[in-house]
Amino acid sequence: MTMKKASLLALSFLGTSVLWAQHPVQPKVSKQVITTQTTRNTNSGVVSVKPEDIVEELCPSALLRGDREFDGNGPRIKCEVKISLNRDSTQVWADIYFWAQETKSDWSTTERTWRKKIYDAPYGKKIAKINSDRASRTQFISPKAGMQIFVPGQDVSQALYNFLDFTDVNAAVLQAFGFTQNDKAGLSSIIKATIDRGNTIVRVPPVEGTLVKFFHIVGDTGAQDISEDDNCNDDTRIVKIEFFPIRLELQSRTAR
Repeated sequence: MTMKKASLLALSFLGTSVLWAQHPVQPKVSKQVITTQTTRNTNSGVVSVKPEDIVEELCPSALLRGDREFDGNGPRIKCEVKISLNRDSTQVWADIYFWAQETKSDWSTTERTWRKKIYDAPYGKKIAKINSDRASRTQFISPKAGMQIFVPGQDVSQALYNFLDFTDVNAAVLQAFGFTQNDKAGLSSIIKATIDRGNTIVRVPPVEGTLVKFFHIVGDTGAQDISEDDNCNDDTRIVKIEFFPIRLELQSRTAR
């Protein structure tokens, strides 16, 4: 390259640089708006689930007082269910307490507790929290074997109060069944007595707590009432426990 051509190229490059400095080329900007999205943990949420009803017959055999016969005197019955989570929060367990006592001397009395599983979380999930009632209890005075609970012509309100061992049903329980506080006739309509194998099974709602929907219980049997073994045939017993749906907060097992 001759000295003359080199000088001309240098002058040309210098002119281009000056032009770039005076009029820089603006980069093209896309019209697309780029946003940053924050995603919530979709692996958690509150769900309504129906626990498994307890359909296994449960009978106490401990004799705390008296003999093993109620002789048609009640018995006075109390039953309570409480739920809790297992150690790794993947299951719901029910603790069941049952107590029965004759209403006259010699006050034959029995009681027992059981623990039963009623719900398994879906695979890969755990239960963070129970968001509904964790307990229900009921109480009533059992009719004699084969006898009606409510007799036609009775004052329904008074008969219901006496049957429930002189207590009223909690307002939240009434609401769960769609009844108002003063709808005694409606409440009495859901209390049933059915005969099975010669035993009167009483279906009764809780007086407190909306965990349990119905307790199905045999009080007086017409024979020896308090069992001497785990064979519940013709004995005082829990026949069935039905549950309302419960609300659970589920989350992934990997969530913190």
